[in-house]
Amino acid sequence: MAKNSFKTLISQKHKTFPADLNMYGMKCKSQLLEDQENVTLIINRRNSIRQKPKSWAWTLLRCRWQKKLVLLLIFICVCVLIVFANTHLLVRGNILSAFLSSRLTKHSHAEKQEARYPDIPATTPPVPPVLRPTHYLLNYSATQLELGSHLNGLSSDYNIFVIYTRENYHLNLKFDLFAHSLLKHTSAQLHLHVITDSESQPSVLEILQRQIRRFRRTVIYTIYDVKVCSSIIQDIAAKLSPYFSSTPNSYYSDSLFFLSLGLHRIADRSLNRAILLDCDIVFRSDVRLLFNEFDNFLPHQLYGLAPELTPVYRHILYRYRVRYPKTSFGNPYYPINNEGGNQHSRVHHGYPGLNSGVVLLLLNRIRNSKSYLEKLTHSEVHTLVAKYSFKGHLGDQDFFTLLGYEYPNLIYRLDCIWNRQLCTWWKDHGYSQIFDAYFRCEGNIKMYHGNCNTRIPE
Repeated sequence: MAKNSFKTLISQKHKTFPADLNMYGMKCKSQLLEDQENVTLIINRRNSIRQKPKSWAWTLLRCRWQKKLVLLLIFICVCVLIVFANTHLLVRGNILSAFLSSRLTKHSHAEKQEARYPDIPATTPPVPPVLRPTHYLLNYSATQLELGSHLNGLSSDYNIFVIYTRENYHLNLKFDLFAHSLLKHTSAQLHLHVITDSESQPSVLEILQRQIRRFRRTVIYTIYDVKVCSSIIQDIAAKLSPYFSSTPNSYYSDSLFFLSLGLHRIADRSLNRAILLDCDIVFRSDVRLLFNEFDNFLPHQLYGLAPELTPVYRHILYRYRVRYPKTSFGNPYYPINNEGGNQHSRVHHGYPGLNSGVVLLLLNRIRNSKSYLEKLTHSEVHTLVAKYSFKGHLGDQDFFTLLGYEYPNLIYRLDCIWNRQLCTWWKDHGYSQIFDAYFRCEGNIKMYHGNCNTRIPE
């Protein structure tokens, strides 16, 4: 009995076990399918919530090598900006010239299109301002005769140009001393050309009338509008100021500091000989003697300037002098080691540069000199500056210095007695041992130049 019951139990157990196993497997599969569906639903729901429109930056940075490429490009751009900010102005000029060359090709293409289609209206260039100087006849009487825009037959062989703008107390004192010394030492019929502004004009007239009454002289006086004069020479100043002024808004960046290079445009066509003077000039002799220096000009000489009496160009040319230590450019006019040597030995004068406080101009020669006008082009100035690694800050004086060394036949060397500069700034700024060699000027001084606000000796 026991054996039978045990067998029946075993048989029942074997009969029911496979059915229970199938049911368990079906339940597991259905549960797994439900779980999988739930997971996919959750994932789809999250993706629908977080999904955003793909930008070009995201698609670009999907791969690691693309990220590295973008970082490399950013690094290169930063390096280029750093190098450009610390490069010399000449390198920037090369980059700018390359950019402008493409622009010029575009302009030439536009000109061809205009020639091909002449019916297209061309833009008219701006009308340049017209210079209308006002002339006066000043004498020692109380009356003042205004001649208007014509001299009515009055003329003078002694034409002196001077700039008087942005009036202040010190400038007023300088011009008063200038007019006083000028009229004191001469009895010649002078024609004084003053480039001034409307605010400074009354002071100029008052100073001249006072000094004319004091010395009982008669002077032809012409006023020029400083704004019109600046616009006439603006193209010259635009070419030279990047090389010969320290910063765009500096003292010597004004176009008036390049006036001597464009005075032939401003002066009347009837004028040939003229002298441009700074306001801080004081005469110790007759100005007619200075005009006599024009008779010593050679046929090809256009300007006359005296040497610079400070080591400023020795300082500016330090790079060029390192490459060419035997050059005379930047040396004092009188040799340093020949002050008491053999007088029969040949003296090799240095070239310390030129000073533009006193400038003699042969206006007709300048107007007719094609070679000189070519040297005022941007390409010629850039070549000249690059050759001597030159970065000046003194306006037209820097250009005259380069021009006088590269083309010495264009400039007449005026003796230092006609422009005895008194500035000693460089003596206290690193050149005390050799300053006296530059400051040396032998002869009877005929004109003092109180540059650097230096006091004129009694």
